[in-house]
Amino acid sequence: MKAASAAGLQDAAGPARVRTIQSKLLGLQVLRFAAAFFVVLFHLGVGLQIEFGNRTNIFHNGAIGVDIFFVISGFIIAYTTDPQKGVLYFVRRRLMRIVPLYWTLTAGIAVLATLKPGLLNSTAIDGETLIKSLFFVPFAKANGAVQPILFLGWTLNYEMFFYGIYAACLAFGLCSPLVPAAIIVLLVAATSLVKLDYVPWRFYTSPLMLEFVLGIGLYLLYRRSPAIFRGRSLPIFLVFVAAMALRAPLLEIHWLVANGIPAVLLVAAVLPWAPAPTPIVLFMVLLGNVSYSLYLSHPYVLQLAVKLMPDHAGAATQILLGGAACVLSVALSIVLYFTIERPAQLAAPVPKRR
Repeated sequence: MKAASAAGLQDAAGPARVRTIQSKLLGLQVLRFAAAFFVVLFHLGVGLQIEFGNRTNIFHNGAIGVDIFFVISGFIIAYTTDPQKGVLYFVRRRLMRIVPLYWTLTAGIAVLATLKPGLLNSTAIDGETLIKSLFFVPFAKANGAVQPILFLGWTLNYEMFFYGIYAACLAFGLCSPLVPAAIIVLLVAATSLVKLDYVPWRFYTSPLMLEFVLGIGLYLLYRRSPAIFRGRSLPIFLVFVAAMALRAPLLEIHWLVANGIPAVLLVAAVLPWAPAPTPIVLFMVLLGNVSYSLYLSHPYVLQLAVKLMPDHAGAATQILLGGAACVLSVALSIVLYFTIERPAQLAAPVPKRR
């Protein structure tokens, strides 16, 4: 979620600033925040359901934020990867983007689960689960969920596996995005032939991996014919809206159809967006930058907020206080970005071009 940061745009100046911003695919940058916020709303709805017994999650469609992240990731990795910089450059960039914040928050959850285990429901900590969580190895919790200690890290397990496939291709000189895409397709197809009762195998061969392939495919189309996207954002967006309206029956076909296709449509709709660098646009870029921090940290802000709500809070109170918790989550993500994420990215060594 996460690869094509426009961080530092707010520090640019003059014509160079305009060129830098327009070269960063601002639509995707802003969509990263939107995707993270969709997930925030989804988890707010889940929390309210659990705490107050609400019959439905009014934000249930927010789950598509994860699918949007995967499609964006596939697109951006294909778009930004420069084989001439070498595989080590690629790996360092990915690790410094993902690991520092994830390890910091995982350590925090591990300490909390050890000191106050009752606060974290199904999160049990031991040496094995901690090591597997830190190094992106999928495992099943006692409740059957395949999640690390920091539960939203399950998506990072997919991300890191995707990065690993891409890095392996670069290491062997297989620089076309079609190669990792083909490998993923073959792995997913292999599940129908190779039945293994092994959590990592079942996890990494999930059809969810195909959403990275959809992102790569969208990039290849964009690279070949960028003009076909211009002036078509509204029609594509309307098709996305129609697909979301049909999400319930589409889910009966497959998750990939119900969520992956709408995610591709939304990403395609924002690709042509190239606004002037106004203060509002720069703020939206900042929100895009902090989307990773927001994604990983928000559940714990929301969980605390929901537990602090009055026992008999009505719908209006739930939405009002829940909205305040969402704003607080965004504020915390900005702090995390500037104290952990951004310093780690700036500290990453940059290999010389070969």
